[in-house]
Amino acid sequence: MKEFEKYFSNDAIVSYLCKLRAKVAKSRNKMHLIHLLTASNKYNYHVNDKKKCSEVDEGSSNEFLKYQNEFLNDLNKLFPSRKKWVVLGSKSRKDKKTNNSLSSSDRNYYSLIKTIKLFRKKSPNEPWLVELDKFILDIQHSISSGEYKVNSPVLYPKLKDEINIKGINKCRPISLFTLKDRIILSLTNKYLTRLFDNYFEDCSYAFRSKKNKENTAVLTHHDCIKDVLDYRMKHQNEPLWVVECDMEKFYDSVNHKIIKELFNDLLELAKIDFPNLDFQKSSHLFFEFLDCYAFNKNAPSKTDLAYWASYKIPNGEFEWIENRFKELDYYNNIDEERIGVPQGGALSGLIANIVMNFADKEVLKTDVFYVRFCDDMLIIHPEFDICKLAKDNYLEALKGLKLVPHPFNSNLITDREKTSNLLPTKTLRPFWKGKSKGPYRWTSINDEGFPWIGFVGYELHHEGHIRVRKKSLHKELNKQEEVIDEIRKAVKYGMRKTKGSVTESAIHRLVGMSVGRVTIKNFDTVSNDLCWKNGFKALTMNKYSVQQIKQLDRNRNKLYYDLLKDLKEPVIEGSEKIEPKPRQLIHFNKPFSYYYQVLGR
Repeated sequence: MKEFEKYFSNDAIVSYLCKLRAKVAKSRNKMHLIHLLTASNKYNYHVNDKKKCSEVDEGSSNEFLKYQNEFLNDLNKLFPSRKKWVVLGSKSRKDKKTNNSLSSSDRNYYSLIKTIKLFRKKSPNEPWLVELDKFILDIQHSISSGEYKVNSPVLYPKLKDEINIKGINKCRPISLFTLKDRIILSLTNKYLTRLFDNYFEDCSYAFRSKKNKENTAVLTHHDCIKDVLDYRMKHQNEPLWVVECDMEKFYDSVNHKIIKELFNDLLELAKIDFPNLDFQKSSHLFFEFLDCYAFNKNAPSKTDLAYWASYKIPNGEFEWIENRFKELDYYNNIDEERIGVPQGGALSGLIANIVMNFADKEVLKTDVFYVRFCDDMLIIHPEFDICKLAKDNYLEALKGLKLVPHPFNSNLITDREKTSNLLPTKTLRPFWKGKSKGPYRWTSINDEGFPWIGFVGYELHHEGHIRVRKKSLHKELNKQEEVIDEIRKAVKYGMRKTKGSVTESAIHRLVGMSVGRVTIKNFDTVSNDLCWKNGFKALTMNKYSVQQIKQLDRNRNKLYYDLLKDLKEPVIEGSEKIEPKPRQLIHFNKPFSYYYQVLGR
């Protein structure tokens, strides 16, 4: 385990900055592709950027606009203009292990790394490079001093659903930190995660630095699913009892005193294992992160009308669970407490593991199969009584942590409201709606059980089949429609390209987000991390998954061909005319389909 300050090397800081800049470049590229298709100024990001800057200059009350403007200015000062980036050669555009084409973000990242190295060698006095070196030194001095103060984040209200003009618009408070804070907190998180990781139980799968059983990658939700199915196969001839539990407003309800106490307990273990390391500076930054924000102190209330008006969200609200705290009698005087950590903050995932590690240990005192992904967990065992005991241990641990689980629903089957000869008289709707439930029997309905478990984006059948969780499936279907709707709206007020160019742009975006950078040359081997298919790598071929995946393909094809049918060839004249390049005619079927890429291969 290396010393804390070595995590803030020049290379580590530059690498993080390059990833941020590459991410910004990807975001702007998406806007640029839309801008190329339409003559509407609404989609001209150059005009929109200037408009946002002028709003900030004129004293806009929207904190997000100010934050975004300042963040991008700070980041852009540290890099050359896009035209000066090193162009990667054909070999550098390939992954050395797989020989697949790199993603656009990876290409931009390596291009920036090479650009910085080139300028350091040939032109070290470039103004942006001087600024970069000053910024790196500033961070390193801040770490060395051991007195750095983390700024309170800007809170961005992320809507849960589309805006409801008449009703309440519930939002999540996303915390946005300054560029300097983001780097310091991210590298601090990297250090503390590695420091504490061996003290966490194997049942925890999220936000770990631990490798999987094959020692090929860091643990993911796929490893979690694999272990659940392995346990099912070991008990395939007997029904199993299951408990599912999810927390209400987890990040917004964690108590700071409890976090600090559990952090200090882990620190005492680290001092024994690493007697030569000094933990004062890393501990200072961890506590600074906690002190910079608490939900009950910093989150605007629904009566803060100026805040919600600045984001154009009528009847906005950051929903909380103060009433549930009262029901459970957790606090004598809640105003004296600091509750809730930043959502989106680099250290928040680590905090989840620090807090929930206490509950993990309590559950594992019983002989059950137990897995947890952040605040979402499963308990499984062949015997009801043991499963129930583990559940009781878990809930008792949550009381000690002052955390609130979603209410357990014991009535998982009810009478159907509207009966029909075509439908059974009973419905499992309460089972699917409930986030916390059990113990229930994981077996067929004929054996008075429930055949499916829903966990981390998947649904697992008692016979070993896997399908996509209904909510995750609908989310992908909605994303498909959003892509096409955005292009339809953009070209409604004037197309700058031909019908073929517009529809080709649409299908490339749909394919890219679904199965990655697939081409006729690489469709059999391509593996791209930034796409839907790699979020569901655990899917197997079965009648349930085949039906879902084919639905995704049908919906994508329908959206594409409807757009192709509805668009008319534009009349483009003068300076707005952009001549299309000759295009290869490609049928976007098998090689580009969800079915082939997810199940067929």
